[in-house]
Amino acid sequence: MRAIRYSKLTIRQPEPLKSKISRAAALRGMTVTSFINGTLESAADETLDRIQARALSERDSAALLEMLSNPTRPTAALRKAATRHREVTRG
Repeated sequence: MRAIRYSKLTIRQPEPLKSKISRAAALRGMTVTSFINGTLESAADETLDRIQARALSERDSAALLEMLSNPTRPTAALRKAATRHREVTRG
């Protein structure tokens, strides 16, 4: 099992925010560091997930536009289904 390597992150925040963070951490029975790490990790995960979903949507949009620009010819089964549909809906 590999040991986790830690690095230091220094941030500056207004004193009222620091007090609020300390109170919130205490209410959860956590250290300020563990509270901040958990909160930052959740925010990072959410951001990464949102960006990844948008990137997939852009890729899918490009694929859809390509299919619309260069449609394939309908198969025999699709042409038959379209004929049946027209016959039924003209009824």
